Amino acid sequence: MITAWLLLQFATGTAAASPLQGQAPADPQAYEAITGESPEDEHGVWDSFYKKKNHAFGQEPVSFLKRHLSGIRKGRAFVPAMGEGRNAIFLARHGFDVDGVDLSSIAVDRAVEDARAQKTRIKGVVADLNQYAYPKEAYDLVLVSLFHSESLLPKFKKSLKKNGFLMLYLKRDTGKPAAKMSPDDFLVKSDALRAALQEMQILKFEEYEDQGDPVIGVLARKR
Repeated sequence: MITAWLLLQFATGTAAASPLQGQAPADPQAYEAITGESPEDEHGVWDSFYKKKNHAFGQEPVSFLKRHLSGIRKGRAFVPAMGEGRNAIFLARHGFDVDGVDLSSIAVDRAVEDARAQKTRIKGVVADLNQYAYPKEAYDLVLVSLFHSESLLPKFKKSLKKNGFLMLYLKRDTGKPAAKMSPDDFLVKSDALRAALQEMQILKFEEYEDQGDPVIGVLARKR
């Protein structure tokens, strides 16, 4: 899996081209020796990650969401790969009915508890996004942060209502090797992302640096 490969590269200090989603790392025995987990058990990989790092990506929502939420009507929101829920909770606090999905039960439990502590509510689901049953035309907003999958993007779009909004906050692939690697490095090239969204109305497409990382923020509407 991509996650397994990233953790193996991070742990060993090696660098190579990322495998396709769904493939195990080239040396699964080395990965298991380093992490204590099977490379096929991504639940265990992400649970280990969040177990060691409480609020690994902070508690503040991403900058792009904070800047552009005011232009989106309130309604049902879907947050795939929500992690510990910083963006999902922000949406709930601003009047959205939020469904959040993540592979890690630790992250989902933490998100639900943090929402409750902030006197709001989100629905948290532990699931593999590759096997998740996406409802059709159910959401007014789909927010995807620090996660990218070419195979899942069409499913995210199909779960949007007509005129619903898709918001993406992704790390941009600059073609240069990263100084460090972490499990959230789902990189995407700008031209490839534009091509993947060509049937949508792109309202915002911003390339900028956020806390030293090159990122892309996109707000698009389903026609």
